[in-house]
Amino acid sequence: MKKKLLFVNNNLHSGGIQRSLLNLLHNIENEYDITLLLMYPEGEYKEQLPKNIAVLHSPPLLRVLGMSQKEVLHENKLLFFWRSFFAVLCRWFGNSVPLRILAHFQPKLSGYDAAISYMQSEAPKLLYGGTNEIVLKRVDAKEKITVVHSDFLNCGSNTPAIRKLYQKFDKVLSCSSGCRERFIQANPGLKDRTYVVNNFNEYDKIVQMGSQDPIPYPKDRINLVTVARLSEEKGIERALLAVQNCLKSGIPILYHIIGDGMQRIPLQEMCRQLEISEQVFFYGTKKNPYRYIKNADLFFLTSYHEAAPIVFSESKCLGVPILATQTTSVKEMILDDEAGWVCENNAEDICRMLKEVCSNPEALRQKKQLLAGRTYTNACSQAQWHHALGED
Repeated sequence: MKKKLLFVNNNLHSGGIQRSLLNLLHNIENEYDITLLLMYPEGEYKEQLPKNIAVLHSPPLLRVLGMSQKEVLHENKLLFFWRSFFAVLCRWFGNSVPLRILAHFQPKLSGYDAAISYMQSEAPKLLYGGTNEIVLKRVDAKEKITVVHSDFLNCGSNTPAIRKLYQKFDKVLSCSSGCRERFIQANPGLKDRTYVVNNFNEYDKIVQMGSQDPIPYPKDRINLVTVARLSEEKGIERALLAVQNCLKSGIPILYHIIGDGMQRIPLQEMCRQLEISEQVFFYGTKKNPYRYIKNADLFFLTSYHEAAPIVFSESKCLGVPILATQTTSVKEMILDDEAGWVCENNAEDICRMLKEVCSNPEALRQKKQLLAGRTYTNACSQAQWHHALGED
């Protein structure tokens, strides 16, 4: 008989956690009896869910944990009131008590071999997530597992209340060795309960989609691409300064940015002020970002902090080398894999390294050739997953 697994997540919007969850479900759907509980059952990835998993929806009030303020206002004014009320409580007192209160609106669920909270706890001032509280308080399962997708020391979650919450889980899964190390630094008592399970990827699908009408970039320019949510932690403003610096030095660069977010308008205004609007292109969110990566010369990510970006693996399997700032997982994902370059996490070194890399087209060509000769699989992630669940 197949094991019964319950996954709990907040929504299916476009994002790294949601992408990671989808990739995992597609890789294990035939091995287990899987149920997915969603706070808000909408999002760009809704149509990509495997068809043979059961999907449960939380009661209406819990939808606020997976919705933006704009979405709530558009859907229901009463729900908007409650979201605003709980958001104020979070700002004043932290989210520990509000999330526990909201979790109790979820009817109890039982009969699972493992219940898996697929989101980490968010910073205390944010009303978001709540999956850890629901798994701990409202689910009866033989094992309770949580997944950490962040640099725990830098994401705002390293508080006494959140550390105490994690101690209640039977197991913690981390998406990279670097993330596990950072989590254990904050939670040394959980070392023996914390496992690495690298993100799964749908490599064949990525290659196929990348070959569907790939963008034909000008070959007389060095084409940089970033695929990311346009939010403050991604540090895109530093990328723009580095691009301006290269252009002033006579290096012919075009910068292609795929993604959207609250920083898009300020970043576009910054381009105008830097006088680089003709060399920087904002495409917004795309259903097929891989056709934008496929013909690029370099994937460029200048985040202040990251966990284990899935887009690194996607870029590598499309044969595109990476330049990224020093964050939690770049050693294992870029340097150890000889997949590109890593610079210090400051504006000056980003400028220096981008100029150095783009001044050497032959080095870029050789990196692309090296990556193009590789084949990527999920064998390592599958072994890690089965080990973490005690199935090896």
